[in-house]
Amino acid sequence: MNAKPPSQDSKIKNSKHLLRELAEQRGLAGQLHGDPANSLGDRYQVRRQLDEAARQKNLETIIGQAHELCGTEVAGEPDPDWLSHFLDLAENIRHPAMQQFWARILAREIGRPGRCSVQSLTCLRRMTQKDALLLQRAGALGCHFGDDNLRLITGFRQKGLWQGLRQQKLNPGKYRLPYAGLMQLFELGLLHQTELESGELVASTPLTLVLAGRRLQLSPRRRGVRLLYHRFTATGNELAGLMTEVTPKEYVTDLMELLAPLGQLEQAGGEA
Repeated sequence: MNAKPPSQDSKIKNSKHLLRELAEQRGLAGQLHGDPANSLGDRYQVRRQLDEAARQKNLETIIGQAHELCGTEVAGEPDPDWLSHFLDLAENIRHPAMQQFWARILAREIGRPGRCSVQSLTCLRRMTQKDALLLQRAGALGCHFGDDNLRLITGFRQKGLWQGLRQQKLNPGKYRLPYAGLMQLFELGLLHQTELESGELVASTPLTLVLAGRRLQLSPRRRGVRLLYHRFTATGNELAGLMTEVTPKEYVTDLMELLAPLGQLEQAGGEA
């Protein structure tokens, strides 16, 4: 049996109730209580106290979670300016999932100072939980080749003397990274918008691809093969490295099937 949708009156009532709750939590419900007993100045002071208490709670929550993540390894003291900047930004992080992420950053920074830049913290402060999930998914689909910069392979292009131009692409939307999500990562400055081409792959120098903790070597059979990809920005590379989503097995299978016809594709030297 299908439940009846709520009536318009029910929706309005629920919205009013929710708005009242939010206003009271932040000390802004003075106009909602008719003729309030407290003056505007008194209500302002109450709101300031509530805001300061909320910021204190946010920081204590993040510090507590970071403490649980820290181990017994030798630590290093973070740069004082970095720590001040971190605390100034983190005090306004209310969402539990984002608090966990900020706690992870602090724990890793104490374990190895200099791992997360002030620029990355500033960018992260602008991100919503949805944005962070998009970056996490993109990072899980990313791989390394040529250097340590993270890349998101989108396909390949092959130009031959007789076959002409051949191109084949992967659809990131299949792996929960839709085009709208890519556009958001572009706008946040986490992923370069321009789709790039790798240098031409040559059989004499196999391409080493690090994906999902494995090293793969691709030796093309023919000339004219180039990989297509989006490169993560320095900030995107840094923040994605702090995230822990596992690469989907389906994506690994599809990428290997995409590359296999180009030449010999084999695992090299165990895990990365």
